[in-house]
Amino acid sequence: MAQDRLKLLADSLARAKSAAKKDILQSSEISRTDRERLLRHSYLKEIVKGWYLLTLPHVKEGESTAWYASFWKFLEVYLTSRFGNQYCLSAESSLEVHLGSNIIPDQVVVITERGGQSVLNLPHNTSLLMYADKNKLPKQVSTVDGLIVMSLPLCLCRIKPVFFEQCPRNAEIALRLVRSGLELSRALVEGGYKSAAERLIGAYQFLNDKEKAQMILDNMKAAGFRIIPKNPFETEAALLSPETRIISPYAARIEALWKDMRDEIISVFPEAPGLPKDTTGYSDHIDEIYKHDAYNSLSIEGYRVTQELIEKVRTGAWDPNNNPYDKTQVDALAAKGYLEAFKTVKVSISNVFGGDSPGRVVSSDLQKWYRALFSPFADAGIIKNHDLIGYRNDRVFIKDARHVPPPHTAVLDSMEILFSLLEEESEAGVRAIMGHFLLVFIHPYMDGNGRIARFLMNIMLASGGYSWTIIRLIRRSEYISALDKACVEGDIKPLAEFIREEMQVDWDRETKSIKK
Repeated sequence: MAQDRLKLLADSLARAKSAAKKDILQSSEISRTDRERLLRHSYLKEIVKGWYLLTLPHVKEGESTAWYASFWKFLEVYLTSRFGNQYCLSAESSLEVHLGSNIIPDQVVVITERGGQSVLNLPHNTSLLMYADKNKLPKQVSTVDGLIVMSLPLCLCRIKPVFFEQCPRNAEIALRLVRSGLELSRALVEGGYKSAAERLIGAYQFLNDKEKAQMILDNMKAAGFRIIPKNPFETEAALLSPETRIISPYAARIEALWKDMRDEIISVFPEAPGLPKDTTGYSDHIDEIYKHDAYNSLSIEGYRVTQELIEKVRTGAWDPNNNPYDKTQVDALAAKGYLEAFKTVKVSISNVFGGDSPGRVVSSDLQKWYRALFSPFADAGIIKNHDLIGYRNDRVFIKDARHVPPPHTAVLDSMEILFSLLEEESEAGVRAIMGHFLLVFIHPYMDGNGRIARFLMNIMLASGGYSWTIIRLIRRSEYISALDKACVEGDIKPLAEFIREEMQVDWDRETKSIKK
């Protein structure tokens, strides 16, 4: 009987999967019986009336991850189903797509050819505002990730002036992504956007891109417009240098974040003591607090790791080669990997103490840390050996976070700029905080990003003579909140302050207290 029920469920799931477009389903695309069965077993989640997301049953009610992962896919399927190709995202929403926004927006605005105005309320306080305006539906459109958006030059022509004040980082990246002033000139003249031309010329002058500014000015004057350039930015200086060649909006955002957040970190972080004279003592201290570091770092990631298990791994009592139970213990595999990665990181620190550039050491050794971290999983056959090479080859989403890491196609560019920034930075505290934050921001691996980020943080702290710092499990929620503020709100101060506080914990005293 139970077997029959499982077969029915499997058949319903197969039919739903076949009918779904990018895991999005309309109620009309499956039978009522299949729909009710899949809803009952939590394989379907209702998005709005008549629309469903095909998901996994272990996703708990209220969790946002599945929805954020499917947000843009739903918009693509829904808008195509309802309007065909007779729609376009607004200038602001189009720009978010062009720039590969790392945040799921509260609302996406869509211009349509027909219909009135309506708001579609979506899960987790997101929404879709649609309004018909045939005259504003642009001819200059492009399709990006399945969505019809305005061309980048047209976005900049139509964007509201307040955008430059509220989102200067994105505005600068968008302006630098435009390859030629000719693209903008044509859109400005064709649409008669005089005020926009004045803003854009003023913006390029502010960014010290005189060539684009002059080209737009000459073309507007030739078309009969009287132009008085006006700088729309309120910031004192540009974040990126005029020579910056933007290879992708993702890499440009990382560079802009670094330069935007750097001074804030310096203002709250203590001055670096300098490389320790007693490097052996520094290394011995790290060994003494290793158990606490491993326990907290692994537990933050959700592994059920005990002090006893860590000690078992350290002493070699855990034997996956001869003990089948040990071989299948995922938590033990994680603990074993952490120990091997820890040893590898200590070698990296030794190289920094020997005079090597911290940025170059991380660039060279990061992959070694990752390989050590997950080699036990490969040895146990849980993952493939080739999974230990390179970065992720798929999208990844962070549980319940509005921040969306870059697509896998942008990871290499993003990591290259991160390594470059680490190498150029003179302040160890900035390297530690920004290195940690941006590695989480990029999420270059399918798993292990948090642990690798904390290793990176500690090698950079060591490069300035700061103490090895443990992020404690008891403060996990504060830690995640601080990271989220940096990712979503662009506010690095809470993370810098948090790490400064954790850096001051006396682990010698903590160790004695635990022993008592």
